[in-house]
Amino acid sequence: MPETVRAQRSLTEEAEQVLRQQFKSALGPRRRVLWWDAGGHLRDVVRRACQERSVPFVEQEHPLAFRRWVAEQGEAPSDEPDEVVWYVPDAPRGRDWFRDVKHMGHVVEKSIEDLAADVYGKKTWQLRISTTDRPVSDRLAAILLDNLRGSSHPTLQQLQGRLVIQADEGIIEYLLRDGWQMLPRTGDKVETVRSLLGDRGVPGLSANEDPEAMVDAVRHWAVAGWLSQAGMSDKAFPDAFADSDLGYAYRRLKAVLREDLQSKVFGTYQQRYWDEIVDQVEDPWTLARCPVDGALDERLWTEWAADFEAERFEACREHAAERSDALREHTGRQDESVDKETPPWIRVWRQAAALADLAHRYETWDQRDAPVHTLYADREEGSWQIDAAVRRIIVSGTPEEDLPDGHPARESLSDHRERLVETEYLEYLRDLGNEMETALAQGDLVDDNLSSAVHFWSDHEKELGAGNEALFFYLDALRLDLARELADRLQAHSDASDEIDLNVEESTRLGVLPSETEFGMAAVLPGRPKSYEVRLDGGDLTAYRNGTALSAHRRRDLLEEEGWAVFPHNQSAWSNTRVAYFDTELDDIGEKNLDEIEEKLAKRVEQLAGRIFGKMRQGDWNRAYVVADHGFVLLPEDAQFEDLTPPNGDVKRRRVAAENLSDDGPGVVLTGDQTPELFSYLSSPVRLLLNPQHRFKKQGIPDSRYYHGGALPQECILSFLKIEAA
Repeated sequence: MPETVRAQRSLTEEAEQVLRQQFKSALGPRRRVLWWDAGGHLRDVVRRACQERSVPFVEQEHPLAFRRWVAEQGEAPSDEPDEVVWYVPDAPRGRDWFRDVKHMGHVVEKSIEDLAADVYGKKTWQLRISTTDRPVSDRLAAILLDNLRGSSHPTLQQLQGRLVIQADEGIIEYLLRDGWQMLPRTGDKVETVRSLLGDRGVPGLSANEDPEAMVDAVRHWAVAGWLSQAGMSDKAFPDAFADSDLGYAYRRLKAVLREDLQSKVFGTYQQRYWDEIVDQVEDPWTLARCPVDGALDERLWTEWAADFEAERFEACREHAAERSDALREHTGRQDESVDKETPPWIRVWRQAAALADLAHRYETWDQRDAPVHTLYADREEGSWQIDAAVRRIIVSGTPEEDLPDGHPARESLSDHRERLVETEYLEYLRDLGNEMETALAQGDLVDDNLSSAVHFWSDHEKELGAGNEALFFYLDALRLDLARELADRLQAHSDASDEIDLNVEESTRLGVLPSETEFGMAAVLPGRPKSYEVRLDGGDLTAYRNGTALSAHRRRDLLEEEGWAVFPHNQSAWSNTRVAYFDTELDDIGEKNLDEIEEKLAKRVEQLAGRIFGKMRQGDWNRAYVVADHGFVLLPEDAQFEDLTPPNGDVKRRRVAAENLSDDGPGVVLTGDQTPELFSYLSSPVRLLLNPQHRFKKQGIPDSRYYHGGALPQECILSFLKIEAA
């Protein structure tokens, strides 16, 4: 690259220097300098220069006005200072106007482009100001003023580029981001840009290239710079590129991408630039942090897909996560959530990492020697994370559809996603159901890590007793993975707040069976475990407290009798110190409208986290509890169901209750006599289904992906939360 020319002073400092020289060479005791500024853009610059020298600044609209001004005051008014600057922002063109006032003092003819050229020690034409107007336009003047004030100035090459494109940025950055677009296409302007690019050392330019070819050369150079920065040998590129300043090219493109908060510019650099060179790289993962060149992205995907087919899932997860993080970082998105507005290349790799993690979990979840509830519910290693991962992958959509035609991910990603979130998910649910059936039959469920939901109230009797302030959130259908997500979001709200510090404590519990609202909500109402009972009443399975059948109305009354204000029944409940809040939105989503259900569930959890945090932040309560009645099974959209003919009794989708149930049949029969330590509340036997694709056929029940009532862990193993303000 040519020698870098930097400004040594600002426009104001240069104006001071000009005045100093003019005053020094002036004759006589009274020295006047008349500064003519074509266009009037230097008014503030010259005024500040005068202030620095403590010299009066007198402005008139026309030079002859100073002649009249002197005549009116006399040739040498006694109060005129020894030094004065007369300033004229413009003058009639085509006339040697200054003869009339030249005898009064020195004349400085400098407009803003003249003074800017002086700052760099150049002639005015060497600034290559791209305009046919003289004096320069307000826009060009603003660029000069902005760039040549203070102590930090662009190089001459940078300033020239900014003047050509009439924007406060360099010509390289402009072409990298916008291409030619608004630049003029007349011959002299094209040659000006070509000359500027040559000054920057852009390789591969020739005298007959059109604007588009110049843009392509700049972009190839910048992409080569980033590949070089990532580790590719410079010798891999043509000699002209290898001998250029690839580091400079890299820095320019990096700056452009970090300012690209949309996908337009980022997508430009996912085109194929150096495909033949990329194809020759032995290990493309050494370049994984380079966010540009579609040829590299396609090569990386091909390698990832081969590893995935070979079931090297951990390597796939690490590589995809590294790639996704690099793309986010270099486009300034590392602190943003990934959603459908995020460029598809980022979303594809994010989903690839999630699929690899999910495949690894399928492979390993049942390899531990542990009870089924530990296999499912363990916070770090439990298979509940499979349910959460499947939901997140579905929410992340089909990002490969937004990739260019020909990208290998367009076909293979959808195949992997379909297999993992449909076929293998169903296999996992069936295997987990078998584990749960064995545990239920043996009465081997509750231990130190899993207590029964029916004991919740007695376990917190002192904290929830009369007179103790608290919020109580009853959340219908809060499946364990949703509860854990809620806990994490509450903790994140707390960590980001300067107003309140929350501690969120979780406890895993076995919900009462059948896993339906009328039984689950009744189990977590005030009262001791022995007062809770589930039995047949007139052919219907019914929940009781202290011998009284419980309905939604009776549940509310029981809480109010214990001093709780119940919302939404009582709209003024939030003014009380003990509030019970019932929310059925999660269950309503599953029962009423399955369109985009995964997105709706995720959004609802975020809304609940915001509401709970907001209530705690108000400061009226220092303790809150979140409990659930049941979870749910959410099957893939194309899952096939097997409708079972139910025996006689009270039949729901996933269970049947009757006085006499045969041991033959699907699922498991539970009675209080079989496992009294677990199901002492069951006074009538029930058959619960565990196969995720089984349900009892009953008129009026529509085909549905969402259901509960059975004994899969997703339906009956729950996470309750205790939230305390520090």
